[in-house]
Amino acid sequence: MNIAGRFGRVWLLVLALVGPVQAALACTIFVLADAKRTLFFNNEDYSNPATRIWFQPATKTYYGCAYVGFDDDWAQGGVNQFGLAFDWVADASGRYTPAPGLTTPQGNPAERMLESCKTVAEAIAFYQRYAEPSFATSRMLIADKTGASVIIGAKNGELQYNVSHQSRGFGYGNDSLKKMLNPALLPSLENGLPILTACRQPGQYATKYASVYDLRNGIIYLTSLAGKEESIRLDLVTELKKGGHFYDLPLIQQQVLQPPVPLLADMKRYLGEGYEPFPADEPVVTALVTRMLKQARVGGLHPEDFTPALWQLIGPAQKEMQPELEKLGDLISVRLVERRPTSWLYLEDFQKATVLQRFELDATNRIALLKSEAAEMKIGTVREK
Repeated sequence: MNIAGRFGRVWLLVLALVGPVQAALACTIFVLADAKRTLFFNNEDYSNPATRIWFQPATKTYYGCAYVGFDDDWAQGGVNQFGLAFDWVADASGRYTPAPGLTTPQGNPAERMLESCKTVAEAIAFYQRYAEPSFATSRMLIADKTGASVIIGAKNGELQYNVSHQSRGFGYGNDSLKKMLNPALLPSLENGLPILTACRQPGQYATKYASVYDLRNGIIYLTSLAGKEESIRLDLVTELKKGGHFYDLPLIQQQVLQPPVPLLADMKRYLGEGYEPFPADEPVVTALVTRMLKQARVGGLHPEDFTPALWQLIGPAQKEMQPELEKLGDLISVRLVERRPTSWLYLEDFQKATVLQRFELDATNRIALLKSEAAEMKIGTVREK
């Protein structure tokens, strides 16, 4: 569990940048490896039952990946076409701030790592170049198909890289791992699944799903534990050939038999990816959206731009909204990317973030609803490759 997710707070319905949130000790990760096979096991523990897996096919510059997580679509773990896998355990409480010389990749750093690295050595090199704030709260296990693995975590304010070629693990199920995870244990489902079951967490942060990656053969085994226990086997190559798509884990048995569901906006590699230039000219709405965003940053919203019902919510909250909006930086541009009969979807490019926001207007062109569908931090960012 990586507890420093995409964005944590909404001012009414406009996403703003915030810091990490705190969570209880969560998740268990371990790897079983020998010269012939490497299996990566994970229990995902959290309070949210809405779990997903989504697939990003390879391009000329990015590797094909499968990601698992929750309905915020911020990958908690994943595996790529070359047999590299990662996941997190929220068990760190030490102080860590990325060094000033590191650059923060755009979006989720772990996703940028997985789509650009083939081996543990390359993953280590990635984190030596790019910042990952989540190491302040969590440790990460990365493994590749050769059986190599690294545990990355912060100690005394510095990142530590613990590399091994032996079976090992850590997390909530440490007691069970000490009893059951013998370094000489052969890597097989028969040996690993009982350990994974013994490491499940009950209570508020109960295990919501279990995942197993066969790193040499590209096979994914998933068990949804949100409600009725459901298990399924997926072939990574087959799923990537279907194009970008996702499954809701509690419904995966039914959804895998249906036409693939396209990726949502914030599942894509970068926010705004895939949107073609919109041909319709909407100068009145675009001018209203642009004016509203600029006014909101200085606490100068005008009641006549909103319906009375929405203004009752927004008007009294302007002072609270202003410092949150300032974290986005200056507004650079506003671009219409989708038009529906009753709504307009805009890609809003700020100095420090990009926001995908939907607006609904009444008959007199007053804003009746505004909803942020996705947001992505980009302060000090680069795009891998």
